[in-house]
Amino acid sequence: MMEEKAMIMSIDQIMAERVFEIDKIANFDQDEPQKNYFYETDKTVGAVWCLEPGQEVYIHSHSNVDDMWVCVEGEGVYFPDLENEIPIRQGMVLLAKPDQIHGMRNTGSERFMFVGFAAGNLPMDITRY
Repeated sequence: MMEEKAMIMSIDQIMAERVFEIDKIANFDQDEPQKNYFYETDKTVGAVWCLEPGQEVYIHSHSNVDDMWVCVEGEGVYFPDLENEIPIRQGMVLLAKPDQIHGMRNTGSERFMFVGFAAGNLPMDITRY
C-alpha cells in the first residue's frame, strides 16, 4: 500500500529539508559576487545571489536549463542579450530559457540580492560571453 511506503518525518526534518530562510543563506563579499547554493536535486537547483554595489553576474547562457531569477532586495540592470539592459528592482522575476543570454549588475548604492532557480537537465552548462 502507498501508505506503508510513506516515510514519517518530524516537523524539524521537514523544515530542514524543505524550508529555507534567505537571510540565513545570504553571504556578501566586497571583492566578488556570491552564489550561495541552498539546494540541488537531479532536476532543479536553487541559489541566493548577493551583489555589492557595482558587482555583476557575467553575461552567459545555458543550453540545458531554464534559469529564473527573483529579485528580493535592491536594484540593478538585467542583460537579456549583448546590446540591451533592462532596469530591475525588488519584486521582479526574470526568466532565461535555454540558450537565452542573461546577466545582472547591481547599479544601486545598496546591496542587491536575488534568488535563482535552474530547472532542466542538470548539471547545467555555462557559455560565457
